Amino acid sequence: MAKKTSELPGYDAYRESQAKLARERSAEGRDIGKPPKIRNTRRRSAAGKSLLQFCLTYFPARFPWPFSDAHKVAIERMERCVLNGGRFTLAMPRGSGKTTVAECALLWAVLYGFRRFVLLVSANDPLATNSLKKVQKELETNDLLLEDFPEVCYPIRKLERINHRAKGQTSQGEPTRIEWTNDGIILPMIKGSKASGAVIRVAGIEGAIRGLSVVGPLGEILRPDLVLIDDAQTRASAKSPTQTTDREAVIGDDIIGLAGPEVSIAAVQLCTVIYPGDLSDRFLSHEKHPDWQGLRTKMLESFPTDMDWWDGYAEIRRESLRSGDEGKRANEHYLANRAQADAGAKVSWESRFKAGEVSAIQSAMNLYYDSPKGFLAEYQNEPEQAGIEPGAKELERVELTKRLTGLERGIVRKEATTLTAFIDMGGGFGRGMWWAVCDWDQTFGGSVIDYGAWPRQNRTNFAADDMRPGLLDAYPGFSLEQALYKGLEELTASILGRRYPRQDTGEMMPVDRCLIDSGWQPSTVYQFIRSTEFKVFPSKGVGRSETARGVAEWRPRPGEKSGFHWRLTVSESGRGRMVQFDPDAWKSFVFERLTTPIGPRGAMRFYGKNPYEHEMISEHCWSETSIPKTLRGSTFDKWTQRPHRPDNHLWDCLIGCAVAASVEGITFASSTAVPSTQQPAKPKLKFSEQYAQKHGGKR
Repeated sequence: MAKKTSELPGYDAYRESQAKLARERSAEGRDIGKPPKIRNTRRRSAAGKSLLQFCLTYFPARFPWPFSDAHKVAIERMERCVLNGGRFTLAMPRGSGKTTVAECALLWAVLYGFRRFVLLVSANDPLATNSLKKVQKELETNDLLLEDFPEVCYPIRKLERINHRAKGQTSQGEPTRIEWTNDGIILPMIKGSKASGAVIRVAGIEGAIRGLSVVGPLGEILRPDLVLIDDAQTRASAKSPTQTTDREAVIGDDIIGLAGPEVSIAAVQLCTVIYPGDLSDRFLSHEKHPDWQGLRTKMLESFPTDMDWWDGYAEIRRESLRSGDEGKRANEHYLANRAQADAGAKVSWESRFKAGEVSAIQSAMNLYYDSPKGFLAEYQNEPEQAGIEPGAKELERVELTKRLTGLERGIVRKEATTLTAFIDMGGGFGRGMWWAVCDWDQTFGGSVIDYGAWPRQNRTNFAADDMRPGLLDAYPGFSLEQALYKGLEELTASILGRRYPRQDTGEMMPVDRCLIDSGWQPSTVYQFIRSTEFKVFPSKGVGRSETARGVAEWRPRPGEKSGFHWRLTVSESGRGRMVQFDPDAWKSFVFERLTTPIGPRGAMRFYGKNPYEHEMISEHCWSETSIPKTLRGSTFDKWTQRPHRPDNHLWDCLIGCAVAASVEGITFASSTAVPSTQQPAKPKLKFSEQYAQKHGGKR
C-alpha cells in the first residue's frame, strides 16, 4: 500500500521551507525600503523658518494671487501660535481662502515636528471631512512635498490609495504604523523623522470633540496640542443666540481643555462675522474674550469719497445687467471716471476681483450695492446693528427668562379661570408644528404652562428647519398633507385630550379653546377640524396695509361675533366658523403682558424656576420688532421679523393663545389697550447715506 504524501520523508521540511518563502515574499511586498533622500534641503530648511514661505513654496497652485496684508497677519499669527502657543481670532472677508491657509498651517506644524497632534475644527462634519480629504490629497499627490519630505510622503505614496495596506507596511523591516482613514491620519514612523507618529484629526464643532485623544504608535496617549478653528458657525447657527452660546461653550470649555489640565493648548480661530453678536463677533470682542486677541480685517479699509458717483454707477450697472450686456457699460463708465471713482478708497487685497471686473475697488463696490448689509457683515466684519426707531418695541431675551411662576410644567395658577391653546402649522418648512398652552385670569394676566414642537424633539433648543425627526420622518410613507393631518390628530390628543391640575385645589382643568393657524395648508386644517371632538377653531391673522383695513374697522355682518381686533365668522371653506384677527394689535397686546412688572395685574410669565429652560421661546419672542406706522390717519405698531429671519413660531403661539382667551370672554382694562395714536417716526436716510456719514464719504 502506497504511503500518503504527508508521510513521505522530508515533506514537513519542504512544507515549512515553502511557508517561509511565502512569508519572506509577503514581507518584501509590504516593505517599502528606505525612503528617498531629501531633494532640496535648503528649500525645506527655509520653509521651516516661515509659514508664509512654506505656503508659497509648496502650494503655488493654491495661492495664485499675491497675499494681502490681512493674509500676512493671519499667517504670522498662526505661525506664532504653532511655535509659541496662545490663542488668536482673526476675522477675514468671505472668500479670502481662510480654509486653505488653515490646512497648510496644519501641514507645516506636523511636517516640521512643531506639533504632535493637530485638530482642525469646522462648522459641521461634512466640512471637516472635506478638509481632511484635501490634506490627504496634498500628502498623496504633491510632488514638491514628496521631494522634500520623503520620510512622510513616500510611505503614503506606496499605499497606492489602498488603505488596508497601512496596517502591514514596513520600512527596512520596521513597522511604519501609519494610519490612513476617513477619520484622520497618523503619519508614518520613520527613523530620524520629526513627523513620526504625528496625528491629524478633523471634526465638526457639533461632533465628538470633548475628551478627544488617540493611542500613539508606541502606545502613548496623545491629545491635541494645536487646534485650528475654521468658520465654526453656519448662517443658521449664527442667527440663533442659543446655538451661538452652545458653540461658544464648546470652544471655551471642550476645545481649550483638550490638551489636559497641565498643558496650554495653542488655538487659532479664523472666522467671518454674519450677524451682530454671533459666534465670530463674540470671540472678536476684547471685552468678552480678551484672551483670544481678536482682530478684524475688511475688504474695504476705506470707502470711496464720492458715494454720489457710485450711486449713479450702481444704477447703470443694474440696467446693464438687466439688458443682458453683462455689465460692460458699467465697466466702461467706471474706466472713463476711474480717478474720481477710486478717490478715497483703499482696498485690502488688490488682486481680488472677478473675471469681467476691472479692479478690486470696483469688485468690492459691486458686492456692496448687491447687498449693503450683507457686505458690511461678511466682507467688512462689522455688521450694522439693528437700530430701534422712536416708538419701536422689542422684547429682551434675558428679561423674559426671568419671568417665572415657580410652578412645575403643566400646573395652572390658582388665579386662572381659563385655559387656551394654539397650534402653529410651521409655515413653508413643513418640518413640524409648534404649540403652546396658557392659563388666563380675569385681569388678562397669564402664564405659559406648556409649549413645544411636534413631533417631539430630544433637544431643548433647535431651529425650525433642523427638527429631528421632522413630520415626514415620524410618519414614513405619508405625503406632507397626510403627515400634517396625522400630526394634528396626535398633537391635539396630547395637549387637548388631557387635564391640567390647578395649583391650589388640584382640580383638573381642560383647555377651553384651541386655535389652529390656517394660513398655510388650510384645506388640511379645515378637514381635521370638521372631524375632531375638541373645541377648535381655525384662525388666520389679517394685517393692515395700504389697501386693507384692520379687523377692528370691518363692518359687522349678521351672525358674526367680534371683540378686540378679532371676529368669529364663517370660515373660508364655507363650513363652520373661523377666527380672524389683527396680528399687529395682538402682538402689541402680548408685548405689554410680557413687559408688565410681575406683581401687578395683567402680567404674563412662564412656568418653572429655571430661566435657562426658556431660552428657545425667549428667542422666538425676541424675533420680531415693531415700528410705528400710520395708515389713513391711524398709527399702530407694525411688527416684522428681524433681518436674518430668526424663528418666531412660539411667539405666534403666544399671540394665538391670547386671541383664543379673548374669544372665550377674558377682558382687560381699557388702560392696557394698544394706544391709538403715536408720534410718527423720523424719516430715515438711505443706507448708503448712513454709511457714508459714519465713514466719511461725501454726500
